[in-house]
Amino acid sequence: MQRTCAVSKKEFDISDAEQQFYKKIGVPLPTLCPTERQRRRIAYRNFRSLYQRPCDATGRNLISMYHPEQPFPVFENAFWWGDSWDAKSYGRDFDFSKSFFSQFAALTNAVPRMATMNVRAENCTFSNFAWLSRNCYLVFGCVRDEDCLYGHIVWDCKNCLDCLYTYRCQWCSECVDCVDCYDTHFSNECAGCTESYFCHDCRACKNCFGCTNLRQKEFYFFNQKLSRQAYEEKMKAIFPLTRETIADGRTWLKKESQKNAVFPPMFGVKNEDVSGNHVYESKNCHHCFDAKQCEDCTYLFTAHGEKNCHDISFTGANANFCYECLTIGNTDNVRFCHALNQCADLTYCEYCYNCKNCFGCSGMRNAQYCVFNKQYSKKEYETLVEKIISHMRETGEWGEFFPMEHSPFAYNESIVQEYFPLSKEAAISRGWKWRETEKPSINPAEITLPQDGKNLDESICGKLLSCDTCGKNYTVQKAELSWHQKINLPLPQSCPDCRHEARMAVRNPRRLWERTCTLCGEKIKTTFAPDRPERVCCEPCYLKQLS
Repeated sequence: MQRTCAVSKKEFDISDAEQQFYKKIGVPLPTLCPTERQRRRIAYRNFRSLYQRPCDATGRNLISMYHPEQPFPVFENAFWWGDSWDAKSYGRDFDFSKSFFSQFAALTNAVPRMATMNVRAENCTFSNFAWLSRNCYLVFGCVRDEDCLYGHIVWDCKNCLDCLYTYRCQWCSECVDCVDCYDTHFSNECAGCTESYFCHDCRACKNCFGCTNLRQKEFYFFNQKLSRQAYEEKMKAIFPLTRETIADGRTWLKKESQKNAVFPPMFGVKNEDVSGNHVYESKNCHHCFDAKQCEDCTYLFTAHGEKNCHDISFTGANANFCYECLTIGNTDNVRFCHALNQCADLTYCEYCYNCKNCFGCSGMRNAQYCVFNKQYSKKEYETLVEKIISHMRETGEWGEFFPMEHSPFAYNESIVQEYFPLSKEAAISRGWKWRETEKPSINPAEITLPQDGKNLDESICGKLLSCDTCGKNYTVQKAELSWHQKINLPLPQSCPDCRHEARMAVRNPRRLWERTCTLCGEKIKTTFAPDRPERVCCEPCYLKQLS
């Protein structure tokens, strides 16, 4: 079946399997295409914009993902989780003369929110969306991590620095889309690699430098096999790496990737019947990106352990039969929700924990049979919910995620700007908010960083540095300095934001194009647009080219 997207005006397909799913969970067919549905969802997620503001309960200063001008109260996380307040005290009746979304917006502007989405996290004050993590700094999307710094979507990692979409890695830096790597640096699309530098698409390799498309190799230098002694002599001549050497290595890797390396239609291992990119250990998952251990899902974007879910974003722990949600964990039968954990049978809810059978609720814990944070009996609840859904069908709201204009974040404040960038003018013309950022005061650098990892001492920490990309001041943390001393790599000359932007630029968009295999002409679907220079091959041709 084909429909026309209400936003983009482009036609999109709804497969028979999707139609069956929508019927099973009791929602109408979507009015937006998958891209616009994803854009709308992730506009509700702010990872990297942090502010100083007072706690509205204790008055103490805190770090928050919410700007001080937001209308709702923001509490310190420990206070939010405490017993000093009750979300049910904000309960209210549903008014059938008004739209659902306008009433829900009024509710959420009254209910307190926690400063950052850090749950069971220790010493992760300057991170956001940290879960079961400890000692992490400026890691956003920080899941089961320890002693990590400067990253985005870093899961099950230890002692990693400046990484993007890394999984089960240790002592790695400047890695993008790497899995199960150890002591690997300036590399991307690698898995199971150890003590390697400037590698692309290498698997189970050790002691490799400047290599692409290798499998189970050791002592390779720019894809050439060396003896152990010859390789070690090469390393002695190169190390310690200087900032200039690192820049040269990155330039080489980019050119090599475009000229000589081969790319598969998608990156992923241990899959059965999947499409998208960066899908691992999954089955029957289509148009999925950055998904691990998922089954029978469609349109997943950064997910882990989902089953029978459609249109899910930034979810790291086990959701079942869920639709149009983001950041939900251990949930069953949840629709149009975000920021939930240990919940079941929730619809149009946010920031709820250990709840069941709730509709249009915010900030609830250990609740059941509630609507707009107000308690009902089971029978009253079921009758009222049925009436509200009927009302929403009349207003055209039923089946739609929360409107973008109701997001607490401006377009450029949320993660949507990184995946679907727009100019200020374009965002405002569509009716979406834009927040002007204050220009930081820029002062002269107090010191010049050493060109390599030698002679690094604590006198560097706290000194003002100048980013060589944007000119903004930044500082070096003690944990960061200690990491560089151990690994013997130079401290970066650019600020954390510019380093993050450079890593994001390495990744392909979450979109599939049709193109032909570079070698045999077979039709394939891939995240590489047809006009891209890379050599993208069908799976059989790709495997033949590997070393």
